[in-house]
Amino acid sequence: MKQEKQTNDSSMSLSKQRKLQRQKEIQQKKRQDKINKIIGILVIVAIIVGIGSYVGYKVYRKATKIVASDDYSKYIADNGFIDGVTATSAIKLADYKNITVPLSEIEYSDESVEADIQKKLEENKTLDKKATAAIADGDKVNIDYVGSVDGVEFEGGNSDGKGSDLEIGSGTFIDDFEQQLIGHKVGDNVTVEVTFPADYSQNPDLAGKDAVFQITVNGIYVTPEFTDAFVKEKLSDYASTTDEYRTYLKDTNYNTNLKTTAKENAKANLIYQAILENEGVSVTLDECKAYLLDNGSTEDQIKTQLEQYGTGYLVQRMVQIKALEIVKELVTIQ
Repeated sequence: MKQEKQTNDSSMSLSKQRKLQRQKEIQQKKRQDKINKIIGILVIVAIIVGIGSYVGYKVYRKATKIVASDDYSKYIADNGFIDGVTATSAIKLADYKNITVPLSEIEYSDESVEADIQKKLEENKTLDKKATAAIADGDKVNIDYVGSVDGVEFEGGNSDGKGSDLEIGSGTFIDDFEQQLIGHKVGDNVTVEVTFPADYSQNPDLAGKDAVFQITVNGIYVTPEFTDAFVKEKLSDYASTTDEYRTYLKDTNYNTNLKTTAKENAKANLIYQAILENEGVSVTLDECKAYLLDNGSTEDQIKTQLEQYGTGYLVQRMVQIKALEIVKELVTIQ
């Protein structure tokens, strides 16, 4: 059997190691997203049966009872089941053995991909000091300015030649300041006349006064094109081409629009328990400990959790995990 090459091979570039690691993370995320989707489906379609009847209402109240107590396991048996409750008598399960999840419900849309790409391009705008285009609404520019009132420069009204970024239309500066820059170009010296608001709290001495700003347009920020060259320069840890980066986005955002992930924990726990009851599967404390140890917990941490929460509360987490593993093996995505 061919042995899988280790990703920490010293002959492999750091960039390639990162890509391989991300591929593994993507696969793990896909698996978890599938499980989360199943949770949502089960909770949506599971119907509480007999709530109006005495028996059904009694069971439901016991499953959802909340009391002020330090005993987290007070109403949970040592096997992780809700004490004294047969879940299959309280709820009607969906046909979890034949669940089909439409790919369209969990797939990352092309529109979302392009929106994320555009956002990434916006983050990588560069200042063009030789741009020939006129400033338009929505442009990001860099300017220097000197402000004065009645011919006297006021405190805080000078950029001191350090340059200040400004998005036209953002309302960052005084009303009508930004609009007066529209149509001008890089290198232009512009006189902007404004009136400070009557309630100008940043500097009450300027409130209601007319001011004049002498502006120098240093440059206009330009958005790069989404090309293979851009990907290689800015996104090389994720991909080498535009197509690869689009695939990366789809894979890492495989499931971002779930309608719900078990809004009511009590109902969700009933569902998990009912699945195990239906399958004749049980969970033990030893099994729970082994799982926690395999997933990074220490003996001392488990001991502390048992002392704080009790056996039932801790094992109930394993009930959920095992129920989801059962369903995960049966689900079909198409």
